[in-house]
Amino acid sequence: MRRSYDVIIIGGGVQGLSLAYNLALRKAGKIAVFDKSYIGSGASGRNGEMIRSAFGSEEWIRFFDTSLRLWETLSEELDFNVMFTRCGYLVLAATNDELVTFRKLTRLQKALGLDTRLLSQEEVIEWIPAINPKMAAGGILQPGGGFARHDAVVWAYEKAARRMNVRIKPHTEVKDIVIDNNSVTGVMTTAGKISAGMVVNAAGGHARQIAAMAGIDLPTDVYRLEMLATEPLKPFLPWAVSSPHTLSYMHQTTRGEFVGGAEIEHLKPAKNLRSTGAAIQDMAGKFVRLFPGLGKVNLMRQWAGIVDMAPDASPILGPATGLESFVLDCGWVYGFVGAPAAGSLLADYIVSGEIPRNIRPFHINRFKEGKPIRDLSLVVPTKSTP
Repeated sequence: MRRSYDVIIIGGGVQGLSLAYNLALRKAGKIAVFDKSYIGSGASGRNGEMIRSAFGSEEWIRFFDTSLRLWETLSEELDFNVMFTRCGYLVLAATNDELVTFRKLTRLQKALGLDTRLLSQEEVIEWIPAINPKMAAGGILQPGGGFARHDAVVWAYEKAARRMNVRIKPHTEVKDIVIDNNSVTGVMTTAGKISAGMVVNAAGGHARQIAAMAGIDLPTDVYRLEMLATEPLKPFLPWAVSSPHTLSYMHQTTRGEFVGGAEIEHLKPAKNLRSTGAAIQDMAGKFVRLFPGLGKVNLMRQWAGIVDMAPDASPILGPATGLESFVLDCGWVYGFVGAPAAGSLLADYIVSGEIPRNIRPFHINRFKEGKPIRDLSLVVPTKSTP
């Protein structure tokens, strides 16, 4: 291990690896990635894998469409098959009121250049006969959306970064941030003190803890999100589907497994990765409501991951306020989807010093300035009530 790097990235998930690769691509100097566990051990290997840019706010649409365009050529760029399956993505409306809102969102998406269209109830049922008609009033279809294999994406970015001489150090925990004259100058790790010209906090569910080491209070809470996978089934779900009404999302893999997750209303913060009975009951109930035929299907596995969610469920990207040489890549709930764009745009900022347009709205100052980013199409848990 070197004792000094130009950029140190804390967090060996898809966000940190994407940034490391993009920095190396821009010849940003000596780059290191530290993770206290194995690479991809956090939410990067425990997410829903689904990919879209058909969101409900201009900020989310612009940012995530940048990412979607990168997903389309990511396997070729990284010389590794990330298994991006462009099957289409449906945001399902369960009520006529939701469909009215979705009609407005479709107009916004089209105005920003997205290829989306509003489907009627009849069209949804025609394409997905297995769906419960009472839960399908219509929806927004994005033909260019889909899903990718999360482990493959982690491996692809890791291998590409290593080929470009990025030093990736698993099982190397950052214990403190070194600050001199209001500027970050390095980190204290289990392997000793390492100097750096810049440090990036891409620590996922541990981002708030890392930020606190630098004297920054991230306005985030850690939540445990859970998912399940069934036995392989005959193909019945042609698209990736999310249902904001039931706070659930799902797709069917090429092997036939039904894979999905659902969030519990008023979810309480939690940091452990233990699967729970409450979550499996909630997921099973919602999935059977949506697809009654799943009632007798065997469950193969269940797992959990943690995310560090901001009050508006949007990521926190860019320089830290009042502290030089410390960059935030935090607050991710849709971090897997946004990793290609975040890595590219943050690398542009680190190299040039100029914040790219599509990440400016996600600055940490938005909360103090009263400019939270609200998106009406997200499938995220609401905070626990007192």
